[in-house]
Amino acid sequence: MWDGGFSEERLHPRAFAAAVALLAVAVVLQVSVVARLGAPLGRPDLVIVLLAIIALIEGPLLGAVLGFVIGLLADLMSTHVLGQTALVLCLVGYLAGLVMNAAERSITVPLATVGAAAVFGTLGNAAATAILGDAALTGAQALERAAAAGLYAVLVTPFLFPIATAASRRLHRDRGRL
Repeated sequence: MWDGGFSEERLHPRAFAAAVALLAVAVVLQVSVVARLGAPLGRPDLVIVLLAIIALIEGPLLGAVLGFVIGLLADLMSTHVLGQTALVLCLVGYLAGLVMNAAERSITVPLATVGAAAVFGTLGNAAATAILGDAALTGAQALERAAAAGLYAVLVTPFLFPIATAASRRLHRDRGRL
């Protein structure tokens, strides 16, 4: 009666460890390289894109846990309120993972999901900073950055999604041999 429908889903240690390592590198790249890019519309959010892709492949449980862990790491590396990014990325990972089954059957679902995750993550971060009284963006600026993040996410997803899918298959296949 109280089953949420995820009784088959488990957190696989190898997939979790690989995803944490990948996203930790992405956090460092985001802060050190991507933040300094002079992209025309703003900066792409590599962390949110990779988190959404991993959640699409592995499901909402891994997406939520991974989003929280990587968000907490990002919070520790920043000067804003601890837990702000962890909350937003936890929600992004969970929501992206919910459409996991539809992503296997359609090519447009990953594009739309990752784009929406980038928009939601950017707006979520802007809303969290506004609620906590540390708003650095106006509403129009937040919408502009969210639209740019969504566009960049849609542009890089066709390149990153197949690589992540192949890596996930290999991890799951190797786990079957052990």
